[in-house]
Amino acid sequence: MHLGQYPMEAIKRVDEPTTKITNDVPRMPKRANFFVRSARGDLGAKQQKELRRFVGKVPLNRAFGKVMGAITPLQRGEPNGQSPELPADLTERSNHLKALAHFMDADIVGICKVPDYAWYSHDLDGNEIPPRHKYAIVMLIDQGYETMAGSSGDDWISASQSYRAYLRGSEVATVVASYLNELGIEAQSHTNSDSDVLHLPLILQAGLGELSRIGEVVLNPFLGPRFKSSVVTTNLELAVDKPIDFNLQKFCDSCLKCARECPCGAISFGDKVMFNGYEMWKPDVEACTRYRVSNPAGSGCGRCMKVCHFNKKGLFQHRLALWFAINVPASHKFLIWLDDALDYGKRVSDWNWWWNHEWRGEQIETPKKTNERDLRPDRTAPSNQKNVTFYGIETAPRPDAKEALPIRKPRKKPQKD
Repeated sequence: MHLGQYPMEAIKRVDEPTTKITNDVPRMPKRANFFVRSARGDLGAKQQKELRRFVGKVPLNRAFGKVMGAITPLQRGEPNGQSPELPADLTERSNHLKALAHFMDADIVGICKVPDYAWYSHDLDGNEIPPRHKYAIVMLIDQGYETMAGSSGDDWISASQSYRAYLRGSEVATVVASYLNELGIEAQSHTNSDSDVLHLPLILQAGLGELSRIGEVVLNPFLGPRFKSSVVTTNLELAVDKPIDFNLQKFCDSCLKCARECPCGAISFGDKVMFNGYEMWKPDVEACTRYRVSNPAGSGCGRCMKVCHFNKKGLFQHRLALWFAINVPASHKFLIWLDDALDYGKRVSDWNWWWNHEWRGEQIETPKKTNERDLRPDRTAPSNQKNVTFYGIETAPRPDAKEALPIRKPRKKPQKD
């Protein structure tokens, strides 16, 4: 049960993540999150207005949000005053908790130590967040292949795919944390609704994926980018997993499909750069956030996930292609060509099961427009690429800033180190 349904044990393990991470990664306040910046008015009045209805503009999203809101107060429980005797073997402890997460329907689970930089520095009120737990149980929840295949990636079901996975992740993580509390162990769940930790570095350290060209998004070899994460932090000593290497850095270096298909041009066609201590393909987070929040013909956006080569069902032929991608780098260009030739990323109309409805004020309406994108295989990197908007720690808002702090004009992207 601790292994789960995907053979992660077959993937190569390495001592450090395949992304270069320096020893001086800065801690960021929650106020610097671009959804928070949208809500506070940093991106302008229109963006602030759209953010207020971002989740609730689709009826299904509202339904998910109500249940997630009920779970959120349970994330910060208190340990029971009495504690039973637990196995001394750390591997047995970890396997038990992984099996529990799989029993609760998490798709893939890993465990790591929590680096200090994975903790936010301040909460939304400006209070410091101390790095208080040493271990993290990291869980991935599949957003659903069939629904994503039937979608354009940025139509009216897009945000609901995310929130379905967020809801399940909230449920699983909060039950796991509450279970540890019942055993007298300090633990906290961290979800989309309320998280004191950044999930990306923990997903890397727990051996659940590699950083991708999409930018600040991790790819798993079996789910691709088609997942959401939830985390439980604890001081219970556990056996940890190593990071993985499935040759994604070489693959993403050759593949530009997510950049080609991004509706707002937020994904880089270029090389990696150093940013806030990470060597990455730096995305334009501002452009991405603006589009996801104010998308006029859909709800949110996950088009990069939909078109990614690693967004596959898991059939034998897909596992065979994955084997070649991992073990035969010379096959990458052929696999990239084949993905387009077989129309992977094109909408499967038979799997469009949802209704398109939008809240407009006090009325539910049929949207006037719906994104119906398909592949653009002939699109190449623009000859006059814009500068990538990026925000280092020196541009972060004050942790306690309640007022709008208009963003600065974009600077040139950082040079590769």
